[in-house]
Amino acid sequence: MTLDHTIIRLSHNPEGFKDNVDDLTADMFESDLPIQHSHDYFADDEAGLYVGVWDTTEMIEAAAPYAMDEFMVVIEGAAVIRNNTTNTSETILAGESFIIPREYDCQWQQTGYLRKFYVIADKSLTDENSKPTAKGIVKFPTKTDLGNNVYYKSSDQQFVAGAFKGNIAESPITTISTRRFIYLKSGFLTLRDTHLTEYHFKAGDAFLLTGTQVFCRASEEISHHYVELS
Repeated sequence: MTLDHTIIRLSHNPEGFKDNVDDLTADMFESDLPIQHSHDYFADDEAGLYVGVWDTTEMIEAAAPYAMDEFMVVIEGAAVIRNNTTNTSETILAGESFIIPREYDCQWQQTGYLRKFYVIADKSLTDENSKPTAKGIVKFPTKTDLGNNVYYKSSDQQFVAGAFKGNIAESPITTISTRRFIYLKSGFLTLRDTHLTEYHFKAGDAFLLTGTQVFCRASEEISHHYVELS
């Protein structure tokens, strides 16, 4: 896809978000059909990469191995993911980040409303590369250690997620990457894209870098969660 800018800001509440309801079918759920909305800020069908905002009302999805690698930040509500093998569940709260790995046998059991940012890698893989690289969800620690911390790599090494804490000059933001999603946890920064448009970000903001950008200024220390997409 062709993009006008190399920096894309994600909104918690995109314009027209509630106007179009997702198409759902009964076989997708063990509960009544929920109401869900999706807004892609970035979609590359050929590469199977999608970045955006999604919400749902209360629901229980059909239990099955997860069909993709997906990184998520819970914006509102709480997510409950059950391990279908052990029958145990984990809860992710608003402001927390987590990954459901491809082929993880699980079930999403949603109580109440939820809204999230998502980064999805849903491309076809060989049998060898489709094997799960984690035995359960990957929940990001509440506190980030100094430096670059990699928490997850997909089996084909093209979906890498982690957290950074430190000086902006050492952050992955300052390096060129084909695509990189950032969720800023603390601090502030300003970036400039190839059109010389400046973007100002603070804690709680999310954005996607799709090419070359220039760092302008930032707080003395920042921390952020990220996903690198090859």
